[in-house]
Amino acid sequence: MHFKISKSAQKFFSDIINPDGSHGADNKYKFKYQFDVYYCCAMIGMAAVQLDENSADLNDLTESYPKPYIDCRAQIAGLLVATEAKRQGIDVQSPKLEEMMLRYLSDNETMLSDEGIKTLNAYALRGYQLIHDFPLEQKPTSREEFLEAFNMAIQMYQE
Repeated sequence: MHFKISKSAQKFFSDIINPDGSHGADNKYKFKYQFDVYYCCAMIGMAAVQLDENSADLNDLTESYPKPYIDCRAQIAGLLVATEAKRQGIDVQSPKLEEMMLRYLSDNETMLSDEGIKTLNAYALRGYQLIHDFPLEQKPTSREEFLEAFNMAIQMYQE
């Protein structure tokens, strides 16, 4: 299973992401990895506890984490499980939490099962929609502009 990003997100963020995927960008105003924007969008979706499961507009991004994210994979997996528990109303003491962990987690390189990656993709898609609709509305032209909007969006959804 691949991490996926929507075609519309790739187009919207085209000025700040490298079109070659996980190959480093030379421009200091761009993110080094497309996964950077994907990850930010996933964080917004999870902060809002909202997902969008529409997979019609998605492009494969990468099958595994880019090197800088490898050491964070356990935290990403844990955040996904905690967010899904919150969204589904599962108490941390409930046996249903273990069932959910078995569905979303795996012992592979990403620590996520196919269903876990699919769910993270759904959070990233919703996060893109939330940051696109507000506060960005217009295509960002620099990393800094995106990160300011990301900060506003995250603060709006944190509780």
